[in-house]
Amino acid sequence: MANGLSKQVNPIVAASVESFGFVFLHPYMDGNGRLSRFLFHHALCQSGQLERGLLLPVSIAMKRHEEQYLLALQSFSKPARKLWDVTWIDEDQFAFDFKGQSSIYRYWDATPCVEFGFRMAEEALNVDLRQETEFLASFDRISRAVNEEFDLRSNDQHLLIASALHNGGAISKKRRKQLIERVPAEAFELIEALVKAELAQQEAPSPSRPRSGPGL
Repeated sequence: MANGLSKQVNPIVAASVESFGFVFLHPYMDGNGRLSRFLFHHALCQSGQLERGLLLPVSIAMKRHEEQYLLALQSFSKPARKLWDVTWIDEDQFAFDFKGQSSIYRYWDATPCVEFGFRMAEEALNVDLRQETEFLASFDRISRAVNEEFDLRSNDQHLLIASALHNGGAISKKRRKQLIERVPAEAFELIEALVKAELAQQEAPSPSRPRSGPGL
């Protein structure tokens, strides 16, 4: 199903059904969640709606909204669990008595799971992908400016810029101590100044992305 469904129905519907269906089966002792998120991405890639090599980071949004994810899981698991009487016998031996109809499994209502999948796909597109694009654009601008002033090792430069971007424009004392022998003090200061300016520019309101406030 995972190799063909996304070409027959809406890819987000297919991805949600495959991802949650795998979690409900829960075939392994560990790794079911990671594999289910892989299946979501796999379905989108198999659909042909994304250019080869591109990926929509839906799993990042899913991990950020674990409470909503659990609610989507429980929309099926809670009512299904009430249909089973489970009696412990000894050690890992149990007796299972099913009181319902098999139709609950054959005709699973995946609506809450699919709705969750659409919300996560939309957030991945409008939030995560946008933020990643902005991060890479900022990184490139800062890197070019640093290259005009200093000849640093690529790895050192990339590490310092990424660290400062993730830390509000500051390079940690630990990172400075780690690279002090190879990076001039002026380079540390320049990178921090460039990153702070870049972050301030991102925070500034623009006609296309106004700040929220009274009357908006």
